[in-house]
Amino acid sequence: MNDMQRGNQRRLVISMCIFSALGINPVLQAITWHVPADIPTLKTAVEDSAGYGDTVMVAAGTYNTASGEVFPINMQNGVVLISQSGPSATTIDANASDRVFDCQALDSTTVIHGFTITGGSAFDAGGIYCNNSFMKISDNIIKGNAATGYVGCGGGIYCDYDNSSIIDNLITENTALSYMGGGIYCYYSGSIIEGNTVAHNTARYGGGIFNDHSAPLIKRNLVRKNHALETGGGIDCYMTSSPAIVANVIIDNTCMQNGAGIACCYSCIPVIYNNTIARNAGQYGGGTRTLGNSAAELYMNAIIDNVDGLYLTETSGAMTANHNNIYYNSYQQGGYEVINNTSYNLDMTSNFWWTNDSSAIDSLIFGQVNFTPFLSTPDSDAPGEPLTVSSVAVMSDSTYTTPQTGVLSYGDTLFIELQGTNWNNAFVDPALVIICSNKDTYGIGVALIETDTATGMYHGTAYIDTTSNDLHNCVGVYQHDTVIIKANVDHSKRDTVFIGTTGISETEKHPASRGMVLHSCPNPFSEKTEISFHHPVPGEIQLRIFDVLGRLVKSFNLESCILSHASSISWDGRDNQGRHIKSGIYLCQLEDDHSVERKSIIFINNGGK
Repeated sequence: MNDMQRGNQRRLVISMCIFSALGINPVLQAITWHVPADIPTLKTAVEDSAGYGDTVMVAAGTYNTASGEVFPINMQNGVVLISQSGPSATTIDANASDRVFDCQALDSTTVIHGFTITGGSAFDAGGIYCNNSFMKISDNIIKGNAATGYVGCGGGIYCDYDNSSIIDNLITENTALSYMGGGIYCYYSGSIIEGNTVAHNTARYGGGIFNDHSAPLIKRNLVRKNHALETGGGIDCYMTSSPAIVANVIIDNTCMQNGAGIACCYSCIPVIYNNTIARNAGQYGGGTRTLGNSAAELYMNAIIDNVDGLYLTETSGAMTANHNNIYYNSYQQGGYEVINNTSYNLDMTSNFWWTNDSSAIDSLIFGQVNFTPFLSTPDSDAPGEPLTVSSVAVMSDSTYTTPQTGVLSYGDTLFIELQGTNWNNAFVDPALVIICSNKDTYGIGVALIETDTATGMYHGTAYIDTTSNDLHNCVGVYQHDTVIIKANVDHSKRDTVFIGTTGISETEKHPASRGMVLHSCPNPFSEKTEISFHHPVPGEIQLRIFDVLGRLVKSFNLESCILSHASSISWDGRDNQGRHIKSGIYLCQLEDDHSVERKSIIFINNGGK
């Protein structure tokens, strides 16, 4: 603070004392403080200079320990902290020195808006800690923060007895690897979490959002590609939590155990309605999993293309699910849409199952479920597939700008675009495509997701592989095969791609016979794991690592012939390009010309780039 600023502050204090002595309530004029033009650091501006009603306006740049910042920055009540140029141009980086922001007992006039908030590292709350506040956190990129304690929670944001509004942020690549809430952790909180993208966060429980004794409003968020090392890939509800989970898109979340989309544990009663819940993969409970007397209420959701739709453990309460569009969580034959392990007869009346045959519906359900009457057409008040389809096309890459014209092969990605008349203008809707080949004429079901509300444009991906895997959206092909992608609502709308030489023998490989051994230690690992293998007969073998979507991550350079004895190789969690991979579950595969052995490996990225 310079001499002029100190003088102004002294005069302000003197004036307030005079007003007070005269019994007059002064109306103070709000001040805008500019960083770094007026004050060199955010910490000084927020903690020492700004008062209630003031604005701290921050110029574009990076504010970190090298620029003189000391973390955490303690937000003051009634202060609006805002960037001039937005989050892509204005970064606050704690450089792993502490958490970035500490926010306690702040009212609704307090705001953090328009920053990239990164590099925070603390036992709890790597990015932002909110306690007993009603503040607003909006339009930020909250990225790469970590709760590092052995029971650390809230990698991105920790809401503690809190009612803050978390609006329109990108919350990504935050971690709470030892405990709960990679993106957001709510403890005894009723926060509003709305309009955010919560993606690529990782925790042991609740990769995206974890609710603990809490009842937040979780509305219109994109909860995507989060990962839990145990349960609750997208959203986890724990210990009497009863959030309202409304109109979100919950897709592509994964977990090692169960509850990949939404997990409910111990007397939770979340109200889950108008969501699109799709493409979530774990051992079970892809859509929603309940246990410990939890009794979720699901109403007017689209639940499609998960490992299963609804899963109730033996200890679950009596879930209710009505007026949902629930189907093709088991497109490949032999699976279940609903698995009820309780003694309750579940109320699942008035749902749409993509079939009007009651015996066919019954075959999709395990356990006691009352599913009649059922809907003969999709529920119009829930997210649903397009009314009509005008085109289906495979595009060349993730920009979805140019159609695919070349020949594809094993390991390639199908970037699928569908255009049509959207189902419900209020929601981001799904659209399903069926993908089949000469090798798999029945095919797999793959959910595409609308690019926004009311666009009628849907995007999604599938993968070319040796065998089909509906869970991981992989379609099996021969060499020189033909793959057909057709809209579920109109099979005449389709596209075709051609498969060239795959490099894989067309002879089907079988699970490893006795003698082929594959093992890794430590597992999970964060720095290095030793992969040991035993191959009983001399011959050419391959050792490769794949991600949960079946994409090749790492190939190991082994000698072409391995003698009949145990061998091992080290892996440091880097891919074929030398880049550190993301935290998650990976598949280690040892194979020869006739057999294959697979083992899961868990990698925990503790900050490698």
